[in-house]
Amino acid sequence: MVFQPRFYFTLATAILLALGSTWLPDGMMLSICLTLLLTCAVLADIVFIPRDALKIRRQVPAVLRQAKLFYVELSLLNQSEYAASFQIIDSPPVEFTGPAKPLVLRLPSRREITQSYSLKSYRRGSFAFGAVFYRVSGPLGLIQRQGKVALPQNVQVLPDLTGEGSRDLQIVLAGALQAGRRRVSRRGEGREFESLREHLRDDDFRHIDWKASAKRNKLITRQYETERDQRLMILIDTGRLMSPRIGDYRKLDYAINAAIHLAQVALHKGDLVGYAVFNDELRAYAEPKKGQAQVSHLVRSLTPLQATRYESDYAAVFHHVLKHCSRRTLIVCFTDLGDAHSANSLLQGALPLVPRHLPVIVTVSNSEILAVTRKLPENEFEAYRHVAAMEIWNDYQRTLRGLRSRGLASVSVPAEELSTATINEYLRIKESARL
Repeated sequence: MVFQPRFYFTLATAILLALGSTWLPDGMMLSICLTLLLTCAVLADIVFIPRDALKIRRQVPAVLRQAKLFYVELSLLNQSEYAASFQIIDSPPVEFTGPAKPLVLRLPSRREITQSYSLKSYRRGSFAFGAVFYRVSGPLGLIQRQGKVALPQNVQVLPDLTGEGSRDLQIVLAGALQAGRRRVSRRGEGREFESLREHLRDDDFRHIDWKASAKRNKLITRQYETERDQRLMILIDTGRLMSPRIGDYRKLDYAINAAIHLAQVALHKGDLVGYAVFNDELRAYAEPKKGQAQVSHLVRSLTPLQATRYESDYAAVFHHVLKHCSRRTLIVCFTDLGDAHSANSLLQGALPLVPRHLPVIVTVSNSEILAVTRKLPENEFEAYRHVAAMEIWNDYQRTLRGLRSRGLASVSVPAEELSTATINEYLRIKESARL
């Protein structure tokens, strides 16, 4: 039972009247009557508070998207014979953000209404809703009875695959534009001859078939088909370097979104896609396979991943890939270059992959540091920040140049461009027949 403000107001009034009545001849009797009256009112309120008055049903999508707003609907039915006032509060997962204010409403007898509120989750994985708690007031508004309705419900938050990378992905899968940047007039630049067609302005002169051109008295171009059945291995680092937050997401979130987009494009191109998850040790490994079922398997495996505080062991994961991948493979590693020690560990671990395989290191460049380097300092504090940012940025660029000089391709772009840049790099490698 919970006493309402009206009870305390009534109690204070009764006490004041009792104190004031002490000056009257029958003051004691009046004080006793006021006390009895208040007690009877409280007891009546307790007796007439309906028990198990509220029936609640919750509706929430079973599958949610990361950082996307969704609505929770509560269907509330007053099962009692009397109208009653209720306070209702739900128990969403603590990782979700949104209004936590209780619903306050009055329900007529046998009436059902639906109330909704919005939530959002910036974390991926499986989460559980708890019970719905409520309070129902007595007819005099002095006392509230507490209750709860157990409504356990599990929901899954999947990676957010919308945005710039999603638009480019749809364009690539449609075959109309290449990575969303320019229209192409050929099917690909692989090694397999596909057909002949009339030469267009943007075509490479190396693809002109001079015999066919002389025979038809106009320029004819060979059209090549992008090679299929090539192998792509996606490596995802979940170590400490992937935990910093950029905007609403962590670096790991951007890496997972880009990895799923890349896998969809590669499978559409007819390649085999595998993946590995690692930090201080190898956490998951899947052999390269074909088929859209591989995308579903990839999403299910990556959804619950969270960044850890472990130092990543690049040598172990690269050694495992080298041991299990006998054919030449495009190895795309999503990680970060946090410091000189980590960068050197990454370089030493990846060097054995060259030249047998083609490794590509994908990192998220820190746009905040870059913004500080481009801003002129206006005071001593900003001058210190500017110098520190310049040192960090120069070390970062020096590390990238070191990777490239050793034969390791790299992609380093701001977080919001990661999916697009990764897809473009994959398509460039496919077209240049480097696999």
